[in-house]
Amino acid sequence: MSDIYRTTDHDEPREQPRRRRRKRRSRAHLIRNILGTALLVMLTTAALLACFAAVYVKTVIMPMTALDLANFNVGLNSVLYYVDENGNERELRTLHGDENRVWVKFEDIPQDLINATVAIEDQRFWTHHGVDWKRTAKAILLMFTGQDIQGGSTITQQLIKNLTTYDDTTVKRKVVEIFTALDFTKNYDKNTTLEWYLNYIYLGRNCDGVYTASYKYFGKHLSELTVAECASLISITNNPSLYDPYTNPENNEKRK
Repeated sequence: MSDIYRTTDHDEPREQPRRRRRKRRSRAHLIRNILGTALLVMLTTAALLACFAAVYVKTVIMPMTALDLANFNVGLNSVLYYVDENGNERELRTLHGDENRVWVKFEDIPQDLINATVAIEDQRFWTHHGVDWKRTAKAILLMFTGQDIQGGSTITQQLIKNLTTYDDTTVKRKVVEIFTALDFTKNYDKNTTLEWYLNYIYLGRNCDGVYTASYKYFGKHLSELTVAECASLISITNNPSLYDPYTNPENNEKRK
């Protein structure tokens, strides 16, 4: 009997670590099950949301993204000419309606003005496909952190905004604008985008487009503008009242 009791006394300490190991394995197994279930729920939810988003984009967003430049009235001015005593045509008067615009073809826009536009408005214009994802991500981050939102729109997006006059700040409008810009870039090249942008933007003092603004602010044709004048002119579009060369010339100097 004494031998049996001694054997039992020796076995009990060995059984306790085994029980603890089994409990630890049981807890680890339970934790893995919980984490696996949570991960599965998250993946399933993400998949459902992705499917919902895909259906929403296809049925609601995509039908709104088609943009045909032929459908837009650019509101060009009518110019009256007369023939002087030497037989030369002279401009007598320019007539315009609600908009004051004279269209300039891309090949007639000075390279300095093109360079200034890209440098100030959209530095990656020539390489992105209508949307600058880096600027977009930064704008979203600023929005969610409660900071001042800096412009994340590209030149293409700004043109679309000007053409459609959709200026509400809803998420839906921004999503539509992004998909429209991606689709627009498939149908129109960069030169066409810049031509329309520079002819369509409002530059203050009843000037629509760079042609009329060049005469208004500097009294000369686009081809005669200096590099500084090109930079000053394109700066106006960010805030026509703030960067008006007449009233706030110092602000333009700061941006150059």
